[in-house]
Amino acid sequence: MGTEFRAPEPGLRRPPPKLSARHSDTEPPPLVQRIAAGLRYLSGSVDRARLMRAGLFALAGLLLAVGGGLVDGTVHRGVESGIVAPIVRQTTGRDLAANVDLTRLTPDQLPLVAEMLQANGIRLVRQPFAWAEIEPAPGGFTWDRYDAIMEELGRRGIGVVGVMQRSPGWVRASDAAEAFDAPPVDPAAYERFVNAVATRYGDRLSAVQLWDLPNRSDHWGGKPPDPAAYVTLIGYGSNGVRGANPDAPVLLAELDPRPETGMRDRDLAFLDQVYRAGGAPYFDVVAARVDGGRDTPFDRAVDAAGTNLSRAVLFREVMERAGDGAKPVWATHYGWQAEGPEQRGVSPSDQAEYTVAGIERARTEWPWMGPMFLWGLTPGPDLQGTVPVGRTLLGADGVPSAMLSALGEFHASGMAEIAATGALPVTARQFRTDGEWDVQQLGKEIYLTTKDPDASAQVIFRGTGIEGTVRLSRQAAPVEMRLDGEVIPLDLGAFRAADSDVVIGTGLPDGLHELEIRLAGPGEFTIGGVMVERSVPLEWPVMLLVGSGVGLLFLGMRTLYFTLAERSGRLERGRHLDLWLDLPPIPDWRSPSGN
Repeated sequence: MGTEFRAPEPGLRRPPPKLSARHSDTEPPPLVQRIAAGLRYLSGSVDRARLMRAGLFALAGLLLAVGGGLVDGTVHRGVESGIVAPIVRQTTGRDLAANVDLTRLTPDQLPLVAEMLQANGIRLVRQPFAWAEIEPAPGGFTWDRYDAIMEELGRRGIGVVGVMQRSPGWVRASDAAEAFDAPPVDPAAYERFVNAVATRYGDRLSAVQLWDLPNRSDHWGGKPPDPAAYVTLIGYGSNGVRGANPDAPVLLAELDPRPETGMRDRDLAFLDQVYRAGGAPYFDVVAARVDGGRDTPFDRAVDAAGTNLSRAVLFREVMERAGDGAKPVWATHYGWQAEGPEQRGVSPSDQAEYTVAGIERARTEWPWMGPMFLWGLTPGPDLQGTVPVGRTLLGADGVPSAMLSALGEFHASGMAEIAATGALPVTARQFRTDGEWDVQQLGKEIYLTTKDPDASAQVIFRGTGIEGTVRLSRQAAPVEMRLDGEVIPLDLGAFRAADSDVVIGTGLPDGLHELEIRLAGPGEFTIGGVMVERSVPLEWPVMLLVGSGVGLLFLGMRTLYFTLAERSGRLERGRHLDLWLDLPPIPDWRSPSGN
């Protein structure tokens, strides 16, 4: 008898087949299942949906705000407009500069090299003054070689930063005789030496630098570097400078970022300790060694252990933390290493391009950066050590490098004569005058004053605005200023004499502009310099990112707060988020018949 077939009863369904092992392999991973379950839970009610939106808004806002802050900290770190306090008063127009040791030259070579420097726009050199050579015995000075150097450079209009270093044996401790350099046992001897140099050369010394690389043991008598002892030395040295030439800026010594230990950032740590030891009153300028490494001048990574142009920002930050942000930084060694048979670096053409681009970036973005001194004149040993091949203006054979040619072209284009972002003193080359002007000095501030009706001044600058430091008084003459040809009258009359910063132009296109100043009537006109402003670029996108992030974060937190308050019964549901007023219902206007 066959099996009887029975149809399934109505309304009953067969149970689903069991999944085989092969089917279970296609299930989502457990994490995905949990996320999906969480989303289903949150979307299962109005409150849970609102909580999900609140979380998304808060997360998006946090990411935007943090991202905007990171962008700002990377793109704008160290960038300043030039008119925000503290104003860095530069003592020069940030002319092209280079390291040299002209004592290596013969008397016949000296004029030729000085002419070459002048022709390529070098207006400032950093020249070591060897104490051991100038004062080989106590009180016995030998000046012949240095007199010839100072005379030749002076004829060419080239200023000198004198580096006071290399002590003679008679001032050293007995165990420091073999060191490359060593501090004197009696720091008063250093004061007398520095004073003798500053007295002899007067204002032909554009600045004086006290010692070299004191954070290296071989420059400190073979002993561990001692910031406190160095502060004592520069205390005496600065007295020597200021006693002979109060106007000469005093530079802190250059520091080695990687002394013998090989650890980087030792220069920054030493600078910080100099400030902690009370050294700030004894110097006017901080010196920094700025090595471009293998990165372009536009690399904005700021890393104490790194090697690039942007590392200079860290010196500025150490100074600001010490409350010394009104002083400038000078890059006393600056440049890139050109690759060669035994050196890693960049190509000579890149070295030339990077050198000029780095100078332009510093002038545009860093009003706190002063002159930037190219690494050396020729390769080989000099009074500061050994200048490596591939970093110099001239090769070992005397042939100009591609870098020197690029600097010469930069000078010939006139861009070196353009006033850069920040304060420009009236003594700078970029502040040009005609007619009769008198120099007036009040403390460290220098002014130009005139009563000559034909007197005028001119500044060509690059930026988005310009201010002038002028004197208001009863005797002040009316002044006519022309900014890009547009006349700007200026009345400086005042009941009481006072120096004031006046806005001449603002909101200009970022580019080259020309300012002309002329007397428009009888009286006296006094000016203490100008300040070139450049608005920090790309600020509005960062502000938009941060503002949007803060707005979304606020909206998310607000929604979260009110939702939780409703669920706990502490807030009447639905009242706090109503964006529209409750209006009375509109009566039904239709007739009962629908007609």
